[in-house]
Parts: sequence; C-alpha cells; structure tokens
Amino acid sequence: MNLFCSEKVQHELIADGVLLWRAPAKINLTLRVKGRREDGYHELDSMVAKVTLYDELLFRRRKDSRVNLTCTGLDCGPVGENLVLWAAELLNPAAACPVGGVDIGLTKRIPTGAGLGGGSSDAAATLMALNQLWKLNLTDEHLTDMAASLGSDVPLFLSAPAVRMTGRGEIIEPVKVHPFHAILYLPDLHCPTGKVYATYDAAVNPQSAIPTGPRARNPQPNGPVSGWRGELFNDLESAAKKVCPPLAEISSHLSEATHLPVHLTGSGSAMFIICDDTNEAESAIANLPDEMKNHCRVVSLNPW
Repeated sequence: MNLFCSEKVQHELIADGVLLWRAPAKINLTLRVKGRREDGYHELDSMVAKVTLYDELLFRRRKDSRVNLTCTGLDCGPVGENLVLWAAELLNPAAACPVGGVDIGLTKRIPTGAGLGGGSSDAAATLMALNQLWKLNLTDEHLTDMAASLGSDVPLFLSAPAVRMTGRGEIIEPVKVHPFHAILYLPDLHCPTGKVYATYDAAVNPQSAIPTGPRARNPQPNGPVSGWRGELFNDLESAAKKVCPPLAEISSHLSEATHLPVHLTGSGSAMFIICDDTNEAESAIANLPDEMKNHCRVVSLNPW
C-alpha cells in the first residue's frame, strides 16, 4: 500500500462535458473553543490547513433538471443527507434554466467522523464545479455565503491553502504556513461531533476556557515545522478522548514510537504528526508496528 498522498490539480476536463474536481481534507493546526453562542453554535478560533488527501467528484451535465448522486469508496452515509446533494440543489437553476441538471459521482477517500472535513470539502467542490458547469457566474462572495449556509467548515475550502477560521467558522482569513509533511493516522473510529462538543461543554467552565501561557496565542508557522509543531493545540482533544477512549491509547503509542508530538484534528478521530520533510515522516513511520502503519497516510500542505 502506498502511504504517500501526492499533490494533484484541483480540477480538469476529462471528457466532453465531464468535469473532475478534487476535494482536499483539512487538519486543524490549532482549535480554540470560545464558548457557545446564542444561535447554538460554538465560537471558534482555528488555524486550518488543507492537505493532499482527496475525495474525487465527477460532474456530467444532464439535459433535464434532475440532480443525481452516486457514491463509491468509503461510506458516504445516506445519499439524501449528503452535503454534495444539498449543495447541488442549492445551486440548481432549474426554475430559470431547463438544462440545470447533473449526474455526480463521488469517490470517497476521506473517512467520515474523523475531523478531516471531507463532507464540507465535497460540498465546496460541488459549489465551484457547478458554478462552472452551469455557467452561473456567481461571485466568490456569493459562493461563500452559500457555503456558510451548508455548514461551518464549508467556506474554508473555498479559500487559501491555510486559513484562520473564526466566528462559527464562516469568517475566513488566509494565513501563511511553512510547507510541511504530516503523518495522518486514520483509526477505525467514528467520533460524533455533537457528542464531543457536548462533553466539552459539560467539562469546561468560563475560567478554564480563557487561554493562558502558550495557548494564549496562535503559533507563528512561518519557519520549519520543528520550530512550532510543539505549540499546536486542540481544545476538543480531552473531550474526544472521553467520547472515544481508544484515542488516548493510540495517541500514546504514536508519541512513544515516533518521539514526536501527536495532535487531534477537529473533533476527531483522525490524528496527525507534523514533519519537516518526507525523510522525517518515513523515519517516524518505520518505528510503528505494522498494524499501525496500515492506518497511516503521509500528506503535505495542499497548494490550493
């Protein structure tokens, strides 16, 4: 099995009228939770980087107004609840244009319930692809507003390779992050986001939610990652380990074997180890038992 996920182009025309779009995963380099908002969402402050693990989506225009979605690869869940379908239906101009239909084929490689944002990335790719396929000429601002209506993580996938995400996730500011490689560890675990946040809310109090020490500021990721990877943090990590107890043991094993910091992305269950280059990533993986190597993928900072 090839553990290395190489960089690919964002989209390409692969046949007459058929578009291929790639949807990258993300990792949360930092994740601070500032409390629950009146609208029920949580106020967040997170530095997020897109990485080179991709879902792939094929878009073929139809002559009628139907929107069809098929899925292969990893589990996509019920089709009717997939954000790809929701994004397509949000954009579908059938009322104004009788040819606003599409067949979408999703190949799922980013596991769900892992904190990698695969569903949100798929939705963002759908917005961009159908804006092109249907020649809607919607502005970036319009697409971003639509993305925010689909989910908190969706807007970040319309932006730069790395961003600072605030508000409930809809406020996006591009940031510079030094190129890196990362070992993604993908356990056979699903961490329900709602349950992780509920566990966090039950454990936290206003005083402990105020960051102090190194957590009082985001790291400055503008040099080799060995200089700042120890400053990364995730406020949800303890809650995720309570919801999914095996995560604590896996994290401990990874840290002991590689002698490198291990971090959780999002609400879990995926974890990552930031490396300076492929040599460091290869050396770290070589120290893992075979059963753990099978859960690893080596990715890099996505260029788009």
